Amino acid sequence: MKSVYFGHKVKYLHCTHIALLVCLFSFFTTSCSAISSDLQKQYGDDASYFYGLISLNNNDLDEAERLLKQSSNKGSPLVSRRSAEKLATLGNVQERIKKYLELYKKYPDEDALLLTTAELFNDEEYSKIIQLTDSIDVSTCNNQIAFYRVSSLLEKDKIEFEKEFYIWCTERNITDEHYKVYCKTLNTNAQIKFRIDLYKRDYQVAYQEVRSLFNENTASVPSQIISDCGKACLYGSSNILSDAYFFDSLTNKVSKENKFYTYFYAGRLYDRAGNYSALSSNRFLKAMNVSDSDEDYDNALWYYLNEQLKISIDTAIAAVEKYNDTWHNPNYFDDFFDTLSVRLLSQHMWTDFYEVAKMCDGYASNEVTAKFSYVSARLIQTGFLKVQNNSQEEVATALFTRALSSGTDLYYRIVAAEKLDLSKEEISKIIYSPNASLNFYRNTAAENLLQGYADFGLAEYIYPEWQNFSEVIGTDCVEKIAGFLQECGNNTNDYYTKSLRIASKKINASEFVPSEKIMQLVFPQNFHDTVQTTCTRFNLPEYLLYALIRSESFFNPKVVSHAGAVGLTQLMASTAGDIANKLKVADYDLNDSDTNILFGGYYLEEMRRRLDSSSILALFAYNGGITRVRSWVKSANLEFGTNALPKDLFLEALPFSETREYGRKVVSAAALYGTLYYGKSTSEVAEEILQ
Repeated sequence: MKSVYFGHKVKYLHCTHIALLVCLFSFFTTSCSAISSDLQKQYGDDASYFYGLISLNNNDLDEAERLLKQSSNKGSPLVSRRSAEKLATLGNVQERIKKYLELYKKYPDEDALLLTTAELFNDEEYSKIIQLTDSIDVSTCNNQIAFYRVSSLLEKDKIEFEKEFYIWCTERNITDEHYKVYCKTLNTNAQIKFRIDLYKRDYQVAYQEVRSLFNENTASVPSQIISDCGKACLYGSSNILSDAYFFDSLTNKVSKENKFYTYFYAGRLYDRAGNYSALSSNRFLKAMNVSDSDEDYDNALWYYLNEQLKISIDTAIAAVEKYNDTWHNPNYFDDFFDTLSVRLLSQHMWTDFYEVAKMCDGYASNEVTAKFSYVSARLIQTGFLKVQNNSQEEVATALFTRALSSGTDLYYRIVAAEKLDLSKEEISKIIYSPNASLNFYRNTAAENLLQGYADFGLAEYIYPEWQNFSEVIGTDCVEKIAGFLQECGNNTNDYYTKSLRIASKKINASEFVPSEKIMQLVFPQNFHDTVQTTCTRFNLPEYLLYALIRSESFFNPKVVSHAGAVGLTQLMASTAGDIANKLKVADYDLNDSDTNILFGGYYLEEMRRRLDSSSILALFAYNGGITRVRSWVKSANLEFGTNALPKDLFLEALPFSETREYGRKVVSAAALYGTLYYGKSTSEVAEEILQ
């Protein structure tokens, strides 16, 4: 049912109240000053800004300008600025230019400069742009501003163009903006041409240019060029080993700060050449030793660890033990540990798995620690792993308890809580436990602005503004604006998804225990009537279908995947055709939300029926295909030497990381839906799905 929200006093109005709705719109158009004295009192002079935006929406430009001038002069600092920014968009070209120049004079920062140069560029005021941007550094400033400046220099045929264009193109990543300017120039600089070729993914063309870039003064070649030469060799060469030797030869010729790149790409090229693990590993270690940044060090170490894993699991474990206290961002290594986990399980290395679990604790990310702790506990519990000189039960309990602290990943908290047989109250404390920064800073001005948009019914302004301030908005404010956007979602627009994005980001860094309301915004029951009807028809648990929709599309009915999957339940056209035949539906549209949910629900239940009523296997089949799932089940049972491998261990042994992560996401979401709306504990739902 369509609903519109107008704020503090006027509550949610449904489409059955058409006459009242028309009166309200007339009321807004006629006299903004007459709207809700409570809102006027609450927001004071800032109210003029919101009323001004309403007037703009109603095309009352004179009233809008009057109100925006008022809030620009008398509003709070942030509202005053937004008023000035909106005012600058009104009027003819000369009036807009004047207002933007005044805006930048009043707020001489990069944000105002970007807005001003964008207007000037659109109006072809190139000389004014050059004058305004004379002091900027095109290698570090906002890239769009650099584009406006360099383009203006080109348009006015300024002598500075060649130098600044070269700096812009060689000291930062190439973008569409670089390419647009390049296409307008007669520039023949070899380094720029090379970078543009690489940007266009003309790898073989770019590769032909690599050696010529080092013919002159190699020590002066920028680091970005050296890095790109490495990429060109990796993706455009047919003689990788020769290129590895070439990068080795550059090491003593480049500047000290660029040695990292020659070592790093020599390592990658030796790795790509095959059978050169010793040389590859050696170069990655050298790159680590000369790295100037934490990111570079972690990048080289990641490749080094993966190189050791190619040699053997034992060498990889030894490398982890040696370097686990040297990396800087533990999350950077999550995928390495994910691969290591599957390799250990597939080769029956249960004891080593447990040793890595102990090795990770305190060094790897919380997610990795939780995974290795939980799986180790399950290996002990199921008898695959025997721990010497300790009570098996006590060790497993300690590991399950450690798995509860899994950072942002709900899955291991949920399944560990189920194995520990915790009460519903204890589980709630664990699940709702915030991952807050102790240094959270609340920007009350930004919160006031965002809440104003909600109170005055200005939904279209919330998401872009939230993107500016998402890190400094409190949970209570997020609850209000996300709740408002959800109410604005009428099953056809994207407010559902925006509400969900806002709430989901905050829930992972809440400064206090989140309320049930915000948890419901993170796990909403959008499209409720259709989900309920579908689940009743196909005998599906509603929380399972909600979890699938949330995981597949984030409740965005318009989303289309790279593979061509469509809509809320992400169905391929061929799959939808088969479903339509079985349901005897002649004409259908996958972009229609009701149809998409109906077809997705049918397909999920069909997978459950064909896979012995197993929900988790059905989810894997939904994601990866039923033939693959049956093959995976046989392989996993052989690997573990059993005919009935527990499904949670089966999940960990799956060969595709995407499918493993998909399973964790849907189980977690279903568990939360079960506890928020259906009176079940997360443990009950997880146990049911993983049977």
